[in-house]
Amino acid sequence: MPSVNEGTIRIHRSIAGTGAAFRVAFVPYSEDDNKAAGERSFQHLQEVRAFLKLLGIGADYIKDVLRQLTMGRSAWVPNVSIPEKTLRNAGFVSLNNLARSNG
Repeated sequence: MPSVNEGTIRIHRSIAGTGAAFRVAFVPYSEDDNKAAGERSFQHLQEVRAFLKLLGIGADYIKDVLRQLTMGRSAWVPNVSIPEKTLRNAGFVSLNNLARSNG
């Protein structure tokens, strides 16, 4: 049986700066201290929409995320189940590996 990860997807929109406009993180419920297992960055809202679809998030949830982002800087999709293979294929950058390479 394939391994499934349950958690919350957090999306944050940057208002200023030269980096990516949107950061999408997956926070598994199994992780300590509410740490993200990985993060992806995007410049455009359409890229965020396509990425959420790739993760298997339903159209109604995606519409709600886009509404949340247009009203503010952050959005959440709680209680998602994502297969391990989908997470690997989605190209999440592991924040643990990033910290080790910068440390």
